Amino acid sequence: MGVRTNYETELQNLKGDIGLLSSMVEEGFNKAVKAIVIRDYSALEEIIDRDEEVNRLELEINENATIMIAKQQPVASDLRKVMAALKVASDLERMGDLTVDMAKSALRMDGGLEKNQFKNQLMKLAEMTSIMMKEVLHAYERADILRAQKIAAMDDEVDDYYGDFLKEVIQTASGNEAEDMMQLAFIGRFIERIADYCTNVAEWIIYEVNGRRFDLN
Repeated sequence: MGVRTNYETELQNLKGDIGLLSSMVEEGFNKAVKAIVIRDYSALEEIIDRDEEVNRLELEINENATIMIAKQQPVASDLRKVMAALKVASDLERMGDLTVDMAKSALRMDGGLEKNQFKNQLMKLAEMTSIMMKEVLHAYERADILRAQKIAAMDDEVDDYYGDFLKEVIQTASGNEAEDMMQLAFIGRFIERIADYCTNVAEWIIYEVNGRRFDLN
């Protein structure tokens, strides 16, 4: 096997690992939202425990990418692919951390969301973010710049929706429900931050393809 063929194989393996990491993070996020809504404590605890798996895979990706750079000494265009992979893996790991933060906040709530007046709004915010995750990960798999650029507009919609959601939650936070409303506001903020990291991934897709970093936020 030639040097170039070996490099291409290692690069495909690297992207495959990122695909696995993205699936784990996306699945964890969707499970967290469901567990928060139905107040499934065991599922929330499981999400927190599984974060170690995400962390281990992200570390493995970092180590493999570093070895590739050292061994292969890739040219500029190939180096961008490896560097983008490192950054995407880091952003995905941070999304996983924020999902854990969501679960922890939900465990601090005394009441569930099944009868909460903000249940539908929180689910809508989560749905918008879930779509962003799916879209940007498809864009990364295909190195699709046009698809990546659309993520910025989707993030603006999430920001606007979150702003309205937060305003209503704060206005309602009083009496015995104050603590729950505060934790609900935190959960909304964590979801909004995950959407921001989706935009970061979109920026790294553009960098990988054309070598220029654009601020989409």
